Amino acid sequence: MVSFIVSESLHSPLSERDVEICERKGIGHPDTICDSIMNGISIAICREYLRHFGFILHHNIDKGLLVAGEAETAFGGGEVKSPMLLIIGDRATFRGDGDEIPIDKIAIETAKK
Repeated sequence: MVSFIVSESLHSPLSERDVEICERKGIGHPDTICDSIMNGISIAICREYLRHFGFILHHNIDKGLLVAGEAETAFGGGEVKSPMLLIIGDRATFRGDGDEIPIDKIAIETAKK
């Protein structure tokens, strides 16, 4: 049986609470990996927009899904049986002034770095 003890109201302002509990996701956490990759892709796309057009076009690059791969573990090592899969689920402007920007190529190359 699980029991909880609440010493203060959970509806009080954060500044009035004795303790703040938060989740910290480390560098290897899937959310951190996705956020880092998506941020890198957004930066690369912005650089290409600036280089090509002189300004940044509309894009939303912040949604990624990391699907676990498969590994056979062993003490001090192991073997990757199937790699993880990254799904990028966002949008970006591919065309401007009749010119096409290779968003897919930029995203894939950046994610692989």
